[in-house]
Amino acid sequence: MKESLRCLCIDLDAMEVHFKNVPEQVLQKYLGARGLNAWWAKDLIHSRIDPFSPKNPLLISAGILTATAALSSSRIQLTSVSPLTGLLGNSNVGGYWGVELKKKGIISVIITGKAANPVYISLSDSGVVIRSAKEVWGLDTNESRKKIRADLNDEKAQVAVIGQAGENLVCSAAVMFGKGDVAGRTGLGAVLGSKNLKGFAVSKSKRAIRFPKDQIKISSEHARMVTEHESFQEWYVHGDSGQVKWLDDFGAVPAYNYRQPQFEAVDSSNGYRLLEAPAHYGSCYRCPVRCKASITVAEGKNSGFEGERPPFEPMAAWGAKCGNPDVYASVYLHSLCNRWGLDSIEAASLVAYAIDLSQRHILSSEKTENEQLQWGDLRQMENLTREIAFRSSWLGDVLADGIPEAALRIGKPAEKYAFHVKGMAMTSMDPRGFKGTGLGYAISSRGADFSNPYPSLECGYNPRRSKEIFGDEGIGDRFDEEGKGRMVRYTASVSGVLDSLGLCKIPYLSILNDFTLKHPVDLLKTNLNWDLRQEELITAGERIVTLERVINIRLGLTQAMDQLPEKFREEPIRTGICAGKTVDDRLMVRDFYQEMGWNQNGIPLPDRLKLLELEIE
Repeated sequence: MKESLRCLCIDLDAMEVHFKNVPEQVLQKYLGARGLNAWWAKDLIHSRIDPFSPKNPLLISAGILTATAALSSSRIQLTSVSPLTGLLGNSNVGGYWGVELKKKGIISVIITGKAANPVYISLSDSGVVIRSAKEVWGLDTNESRKKIRADLNDEKAQVAVIGQAGENLVCSAAVMFGKGDVAGRTGLGAVLGSKNLKGFAVSKSKRAIRFPKDQIKISSEHARMVTEHESFQEWYVHGDSGQVKWLDDFGAVPAYNYRQPQFEAVDSSNGYRLLEAPAHYGSCYRCPVRCKASITVAEGKNSGFEGERPPFEPMAAWGAKCGNPDVYASVYLHSLCNRWGLDSIEAASLVAYAIDLSQRHILSSEKTENEQLQWGDLRQMENLTREIAFRSSWLGDVLADGIPEAALRIGKPAEKYAFHVKGMAMTSMDPRGFKGTGLGYAISSRGADFSNPYPSLECGYNPRRSKEIFGDEGIGDRFDEEGKGRMVRYTASVSGVLDSLGLCKIPYLSILNDFTLKHPVDLLKTNLNWDLRQEELITAGERIVTLERVINIRLGLTQAMDQLPEKFREEPIRTGICAGKTVDDRLMVRDFYQEMGWNQNGIPLPDRLKLLELEIE
C-alpha cells in the first residue's frame, strides 16, 4: 500500500479526537471492515458490557478494497455490542459514505463515551469537528440529512444518521447512510442514540483518484461477467424484491409468522408487481446492478407516496409474514422504517409476532388499543410500527425491546411463537425447507441470519459441483443435513472475507454464484499488489469468524444459544413440497463445531487458535 491508512478515534466524554495508523500486517490478516472491527473489538471488549453504557465502543470500518477500482467496492461494517442480542452486533452497508471516508485515508472510526448533549460529527478534508445536533435531534432521517447538509452548506456531503427510533433506544434501531442504504440489523442505531450521537457527515473529497489501466481492466472484466450472466437482468430490473415468489415456489415462506409455508397472495405481494409503478433506479459505488429503486405508489390509500423498494427480506417480512397481500403497503411500511430509523426486517417481524399473538388471544385487546390485530391490516401495521419507533404505547414499548423481551413481558405462552435466535428475529427462509440456512441461523455470530454465513450453495450447486468443491454430492441438497457443517464453515468464511474486503455479495455470490474467491484474489493483486492465495483468504475468513466467536463468549454466549426455536425442530411443515420436514439443528451444529476446530461447547480449541494465528488473552 502506498500510504498508511488511519483510524479516527473519537472520545465523546472528553469531546476529543485523534488519529492512529493501522499496521499493514493487521490489514493483511484481517482485511478491513468486519475483520478489522473484530480486531479492534478484541482489545476493547473483555467482558459483558451494557449496550447502552458509554463504555460500549462503536466501530466503523471500510473494507481494504472499498473505494478502489474493484467492482461493487462500497461496503463498510458497523460493530458494537448489540442492544438486541447483548452479543457482538454487526451490520454491513453500501452506498458512498464509506467511499468518501476511505478517500481521506481513513479506514476505521472508533467512538467511545457519551456526549453530554446531542451532537453529530463532520469530517472534511480540513479536519474533524464535533457539532451540536440540538436542532437535528427529533427529526426523521430524511429531515436530518437535509438539515445537516444545510448547516454545513454542503449538499454533496454523505450523511449517516439515526431517526427517532435510535433516539428512543429502540433495540432494533437502524443507521441510515443514504436513501436506501441501511445498516439495519442488530440495532446499532440505538447505540448511537445512547451516546447522544445523531450521525456523521463526510464531505466529498477534493482529491481526484485515477485508477491504473490494469485495475480498470479487471474491474471491466468482472462487470462484463456480471452483466452477461443469465440472472443479471432479473437483478437489474427487480433487485431481489421478486424473489419472494422464488421462496414461495420452494415451499418455505414465513406466511402468517411461519404458520404456512406458502402465501396465497404471493403474486400481489411480490416485487414483480412494482413494474407497474413509476420508479427511479440507483446503485452503489462502481456497481452495475442498480438493485435500489425509489417507487411512486401507483394505487391504493397511499397513491402518490414515494418510497424505497424493499429488498427481498423486508418484502417477505412485510408481505407474507404479516399476511399482507399488497406490495404497495410493503413499500410504504418499509419506507416509514427508513425514515424513523428502524430495521425493517425486525420491525415487520415484531408486527407479525403481535398479530399472531392477538389472533391466538394471547395478547388481550386492551393491550392493542381495544381491537384485535388483523393479518395484513395496513392501518394497524402502520400504527404499531409508529408505536414501536416512538415507544408511544404499552405494546410499542414492549416490542421496542425485541421479541424475547416482549415474550417475557406478555407472559406464557407468548414465548412459543417468539421466533428468534440469540434475540434477533428469524429472516424469511423457513429452516425446515433449507437445512444449511437453518444451521446458519443457529451459529451466526449476530443471531438468526442468512447474510453472515450466506449458505446459498445448498440450492445453487448441483451434485457434480458439490462433489467437486466439497467431496459430497448431498451438500447441494437443501433437505440433506449431512455435510452442512462443512458447507457452512466454508460459506461463512467466504462471507467474512467479502464483508472485510468491502465487496458487495450480490455480484460475486448471488449473480455469479462463485464462492471460490478467485475474483478477490485478482483484485487484491491488481489494486494492492498483495499476493494472497485463495486458501489464505479462506483462512483469513475463518480467523474472523473464530475471533467473533471468542468475543461473543466473553459477552456471555453459550452453546445453548446456538439453536433454532422449538417449532422448527419439532413441528413438521404440513403442506407443499416441504411437507413432513423438520430440522435437526443439533446434529448440524455439532458437525459445524468439529469442522471449525471448536469443542463440543462451541469454544475454539487452543490448537485451532494457534493455527489461525489468533493470540487471545
